[in-house]
Amino acid sequence: KNLPVEEADRLASTDPDYSIRDLYNAISNGNFPSWTFYIQVMTFEQAENWQWNPFDLTKVWPHKDFPLIPV
Repeated sequence: KNLPVEEADRLASTDPDYSIRDLYNAISNGNFPSWTFYIQVMTFEQAENWQWNPFDLTKVWPHKDFPLIPV
């Protein structure tokens, strides 16, 4: 859950363990966190011929060429 900025500022100074306690309490109540994780796959040949270095973190691989694959 997200907190308004003012509330987050207040909690940061008055209750710095709020987020940890909130997560702990949620898990103890059976409300487990979950994440969605995707990958994009490029073959070695595609990487050699791609228009930029595929390891350049400032670039985003186009989803139309390399669709997101849920893991």
